[in-house]
Parts: sequence; structure tokens; C-alpha cells
Amino acid sequence: MSRASIFDLLHQRQQDAAPVVEKTTARSDYLTDRLLLIDGVALTPAGFVARGVLPEAVPPVLSESLYGPDGYRLLVHPITDVMPLEDNRLKRLEHKAHRLNALVQTLMVEALIMLEALPEAAGFDLVLTLPLRSPQAGEIMLAQAREAIMETQYGDRLEGARLVPCQGELHDQMAVSEAGGAPRVLWLSADSLLNDDDVGRLNARGVLGRSSKGPGLHPGEAVSALLLQRVLPEDVPFDRGWLIGTATTRAHARRSDQRDYPRREKLLALLGEAWPDTAADPEPTGESMSLPNAPARLVVDSLTLPGRAVEAGGALMARWEMLDLIDDGIGVDVHGGWPGEAMSALQLVLAMASLEEGDSALVLEIAAETQSRALVLRACAGPTALANQL
Repeated sequence: MSRASIFDLLHQRQQDAAPVVEKTTARSDYLTDRLLLIDGVALTPAGFVARGVLPEAVPPVLSESLYGPDGYRLLVHPITDVMPLEDNRLKRLEHKAHRLNALVQTLMVEALIMLEALPEAAGFDLVLTLPLRSPQAGEIMLAQAREAIMETQYGDRLEGARLVPCQGELHDQMAVSEAGGAPRVLWLSADSLLNDDDVGRLNARGVLGRSSKGPGLHPGEAVSALLLQRVLPEDVPFDRGWLIGTATTRAHARRSDQRDYPRREKLLALLGEAWPDTAADPEPTGESMSLPNAPARLVVDSLTLPGRAVEAGGALMARWEMLDLIDDGIGVDVHGGWPGEAMSALQLVLAMASLEEGDSALVLEIAAETQSRALVLRACAGPTALANQL
């Protein structure tokens, strides 16, 4: 797809006139424990994901080129409709970078369309999280993403562009330096495990799903784009979008060394911390006042690893009897394979996809042996909700 076609597609979209505001100067005093999720899109092996668009889960297929240590072909989750690109520089620097670049460029038009939500003349930053060993490959991909933006009507509003490590908390990844940054961020995240190196890493961890044995993770890939807003102390209450606070994280003994009941009880306690029971508190205060009795949507990173479905299903049923993990939840690895370092961004898009205005969601990470995390997407509902949260 040519750059001209990207430019034309962006202009084909009709948008309501937004009030004219001055371009925001960079600031560094954003709240470190708040982000606002405005919009998000993703491309997965199951298909395109966006607000109101959630494809059905897809089964894995036998790889033509990847084999497990048992000599059998691996079951994998590839994205089939990817923009064809040829960049010999990336192939020479790091072959995986070529695939990641194709994924990013495939989603670029939809990512840029989200910028229509920006107030007129408002600036934004570009952040890329890509699991690359080669710094040079990362710089090439960042430059190409920046070039795609610069050739649209949003080019003069791009204030900063940088690569950030895949590891770490979301709020740390979106944080600004002392020099500051723009309030809004276009975040692109991609990973692909359809290569021998990443297959070897999954096998070394003992979690690789093989066609000749029991449960495990099937290598997949994903690319996501999210439009976020850094929150300032004086920001007026938001009447739409989802506020994301810091995750509730707990370390514990290895899951494989525990029986089902203790694992369920530990996860149940984590759910109680992340999503307080306002009905049981006669005078709820702070963040608990803005949460409904239960999430409208659940997203769990893994349900295929041994014991995870029982652990998650038991804890969620004990916490919210009316919720069903099948009807109200998504297991990312079941939906379209294991997306590696693209998991965090993809979970947010999957959670947001089925939400109505005013609905909140819960994101769970339970794939790790010795750690569990819960992240809440709290719907904004006008002045009262935000006032109670800050």
C-alpha cells in the first residue's frame, strides 16, 4: 500500500468539527498511576479487532516450517493477511524485525484513523514497543512509522517518537522524561513467535504446545495500536473512555507446586484487591465508588497452560457468581495463540472491543508460574467518577 493511499483513506473519513485549541506544550507532571484509554485496534490470527468488532476464536494450524523437539510440525497461529514488504536492511540486521515491520505497516492505516479523535491542533507522541535485539532495526522501524504519520494531515502534530522496552509496567512505558511529553500517545506494539528462536524459548520454559503431547502455548503473533492520554492533575473529568490505574500484582509460590484450591484462593484474594466489593461496604470511598458490582468483560492471558482454566474459572465464579468465563471472558491464547510481548497491548484492545459506554473490564495475567496481575479498565462516567478517583 502506497503512502498516497494512506493519505487518501484518512481523508475519506468524515468527522465532526472539533473546537480549535492551541497545541499543547510538553509537560512532565502527569500522574504516574493514571492513563486514559481512548481507543484501540489490533490485528490477530483471528482477525481485526476494534470497538464493536471482535472476531471468533480460530484453531491453530500445522506450520510448514516450524518443528518441535519431538520432530513433529508445530501447531501455530499465523496472521494470514499481512502487507507484503521487502526491506533487505531489516532482514540483514534481524530477520524477525522484517515480520514485525510488516505487521506494524499492515495496521498503520487503522492506527492513524484513530487520530481523528484528537482535538484540532492537539499534539501527540508516538511510542513503539517491539522485542528486537538489534537497536538499528528498531530505529529503522521507528523512522518508517514516523514517516507514515508525517505524510498525513497529522504530521505537524507529532511531537515525539521513541522506542521503549517491552518489559515493565504500562505506566512506566508511557512515562515522560524531565523534558516532558504530549498528553496523548499513539502506542504501537507487535510481536511474532513464528520463528525458531522464539519457539526454542517457549520450549526451554516448558510451555510449548506440541501436536504430540498435552496442553501448552501455541506460537502466534499480534499487532495493536492504542490511543492513550496521560492524565494531568488539573484535568477536567472525562466523560468517555477508560481510566487505567496501576496493576495489582502479587508474587507467590510456583503454581505447579500448589493444589487447585490454594491457587484459587490466592487468585480470589487478588480479585478482591483489584476490584473491591462496593456492595459489602456501606460507605465505599475512593476508586471503589466508580466500579460496578462486577466487570462486564474478562480477558485472561492463558487458559491452555495446565491448571489455569480451573484456577481462573473457580476464582471468578467464587467472586462473581453471575459471570461465566466462556460467555463473558476471553482467553488470549485460546482466541488466537500466544502473542509474546504483544500480550499487554492486545489484552487492552480485546477488553475494550466488547464494552459499551459505561462498562468496565478486568484483565488478568496468570500465565507466569510465580506471579499474578490484575488490571482494571474503569469506565469514565462524568464528573463524579473522576473526582472520586483522583
